[in-house]
Amino acid sequence: MAKHIWSILTKRESIWVKWIHDHKLRGRNFWEVPCRGSMSWGWRKLLSIRNIIRPHVWSAIKSGSQTNIWSDMWCSSSPLISFISPRNIANAGFSLRSTVADLIDQDGHWRWPQAWLDLFPVLITIAVPTIDPNGVDTLVWKDGEGKIHDFQAASVWNTIRNREGQVMWADMVWYTQCIPRHSFHLWLAFRNKLKTQDRLAIWEAGSHTNWNLMCCPLCNHDRDTRDHLFFQCSFAAKTWNEVKKLVILSNVNDSWSSVVAWVELHAKSKSADHIVCKLLIAASAYYIWQERNNRLFKNNKRTAEQVAEVIKSSVRLKLMGFKFRLASAKRRIFKRWKIEDNGADPG
Repeated sequence: MAKHIWSILTKRESIWVKWIHDHKLRGRNFWEVPCRGSMSWGWRKLLSIRNIIRPHVWSAIKSGSQTNIWSDMWCSSSPLISFISPRNIANAGFSLRSTVADLIDQDGHWRWPQAWLDLFPVLITIAVPTIDPNGVDTLVWKDGEGKIHDFQAASVWNTIRNREGQVMWADMVWYTQCIPRHSFHLWLAFRNKLKTQDRLAIWEAGSHTNWNLMCCPLCNHDRDTRDHLFFQCSFAAKTWNEVKKLVILSNVNDSWSSVVAWVELHAKSKSADHIVCKLLIAASAYYIWQERNNRLFKNNKRTAEQVAEVIKSSVRLKLMGFKFRLASAKRRIFKRWKIEDNGADPG
């Protein structure tokens, strides 16, 4: 949507952009078009996100003739129309279409009315830009830190996306060697967003579903919560204790808090052993969740030993494509995981 707005503002050569200017804008400033009345969903959506995009679309002043002095972003006090009303503008003899160049006299001074300097003292702080009559104003993208970028999807997204504080488990989930589908599932688990029965019970508050009668499909005992599934459930605990023998996770028991404690210490580690541990934790959570769903929705059952073998096979396959920095680490890990070493040099 931001790219569409950029195309409109820069008047990109296209039939759609020409149509927008001829039939939607009709000479009006895009930022000031009212969002009311009957209009298409797409056009209404473009207008509705202007408050998100506008602070970052700036005019780089050259001649000043292509920049609307009231509506465009060109100085630290922009847009000026946010505090100078259209009535003030009209009473001073200016037009809503006035450009930056229109408000600079031949001596290079602002043409602000004297009364405005008392009404709007911020105008005194706005420096007169250096004007090049032969230049052309251009639009630039300014990020949240005030840095200028070319308009690219990546730059725009990094500027306007919602940000939260960095979590300590980020490097546990997303790293170069991760298995994407396992990482996505683990991300949901860390955020406690999996559709476990305890969460469904909250969403279905007031329904006729008797959630109190439901229990974990793996052990047929407690209701499946995140903490129960990873790995307090007797089935999950048996699977987890079987696979963790292959890595240095002897201090991690079958509780989610124990896993989190390990993550706090080792998530950022680049050592081969710790990367293998991260792969195993993610694979274990993924396939235990898969087994839970298969039992709940397909009535397919595997033993804990079978699920453990699937986990091992998944991690083993990933390890076969690893590029180890140290030959000794490769030999040690391959021996433990019973992977045939083809003798290739680590790199």
